[in-house]
Amino acid sequence: MRLGTALLTACLALGLSAQEAFLVKPYLQLGDAPVPAARERLDLLWHTADRDEAWTVEVRLGKRWVPQAPVTQRRLAAPPLPPHRICRATLRDLPPGAQVPYRVKRDGAVVFEAEARTRKAGAHRLVLLGDAGDGSANQMAVAKAFAAEQPDMVFMVGDLVYGRGRASEYRPNFFAVYHGASELMAKVPFLGLPGNHDAPFPGFEDASAYYAYWSLPLNGPALKPGEPGAAPVKAGLHDAIVAAAGPAFPRMASYSFDWGPVHWTVLDSNPYVDWDSPALKAWLEADLKAARGAAWRIVAVHHPLFQSSRTHLDDQWLRPLSPLFEKHGVALVFAGHVHNYQRTAPLSFVPTKIGPRGKAVEGTFTVDETFDGRTRTRPRGIIHIVTGAGGADLYDRWQTDVRTSWQPWTRAFIADQHSFTVLDVEAKKLRLRQLDTQGRELDAITLTK
Repeated sequence: MRLGTALLTACLALGLSAQEAFLVKPYLQLGDAPVPAARERLDLLWHTADRDEAWTVEVRLGKRWVPQAPVTQRRLAAPPLPPHRICRATLRDLPPGAQVPYRVKRDGAVVFEAEARTRKAGAHRLVLLGDAGDGSANQMAVAKAFAAEQPDMVFMVGDLVYGRGRASEYRPNFFAVYHGASELMAKVPFLGLPGNHDAPFPGFEDASAYYAYWSLPLNGPALKPGEPGAAPVKAGLHDAIVAAAGPAFPRMASYSFDWGPVHWTVLDSNPYVDWDSPALKAWLEADLKAARGAAWRIVAVHHPLFQSSRTHLDDQWLRPLSPLFEKHGVALVFAGHVHNYQRTAPLSFVPTKIGPRGKAVEGTFTVDETFDGRTRTRPRGIIHIVTGAGGADLYDRWQTDVRTSWQPWTRAFIADQHSFTVLDVEAKKLRLRQLDTQGRELDAITLTK
């Protein structure tokens, strides 16, 4: 009994000290590590009060606790939050596909412990969702359901935080949900991309906190602030966010990475980006071309190329990229923006008329009518998935049961339930399932080589 009481007391003390230590507890990011390595690495971030403290991080490799490189800090002073520090440490020399214990110390005392799940070389599971961070009960239900799926990583297809992607909105609407009871963010890396609600907004100093709070590969187009295609910031208003972001702004908006047999190409699809510009198009084509050896190529954007919802129906400015994706063997394109779930048949598209942004992009479709994802699993064309039912209010619920309102190439449309995507990846097979907040299967397909 005495041993049990002492252990309980120690656990409570650690919990209390952690609450004192962090404004946001440690969470995992892929960091600037786009390519798998024999010894993996992950970035660990946390937020603290604006004061000088001695932080250290250790990783247990075998029987030894190994000190990591010194912790770096960036200060964010953007009202309405009081000034605070964003701390970062890189966990190095990690074995791939392993559960690796780590701990964070403040002034020599352990204040946080968890196990990091490192990138796997082969088969793995990930969760995808978008349009989530509004702090609602629906968002919390989705988060609880996808944590139960035990993913190796989580990918979010934009509109990460509502309503303006602000630092002050991240704490209640993002970290409190995904780093709550399950502490999933301390166990597996979260990756994402900026949606239209994550872009800089003129009236808010702390908008576009994506660039300061996330740590993702910096191998995208080498954009500089103020250049065409970069997220537009207002001098004198967004200076604090840009300073706290460091080299991540604006380059972290688009990037690519490899995970197991998949090459991911992640694109900022906001209207200020013109992917037909020579510099951006050259980067995109070079990235897809270099991924020729990957078993699967997947593209992630916020604004869908093809979808049936009446809301945002004409937000089609990415459609001209379809021939380039097809040329380089892209299998799936994931998007959000539209708050529901949709899946197309495998399709090819040749644009014939491209108007201004916000207007329809016309063209010729070729649709694979034989693929059913069950008995016929080798698609001819790209399957487009909208997974925007991650928590925010749903769009066009009525269309769920009105098939005549769907585009002729739409094969699934579920707008009356919040949901998320589970993708089980193997070298020769992809298994996609859409699950609701109770973990029930709403849709499923298999793709094979």
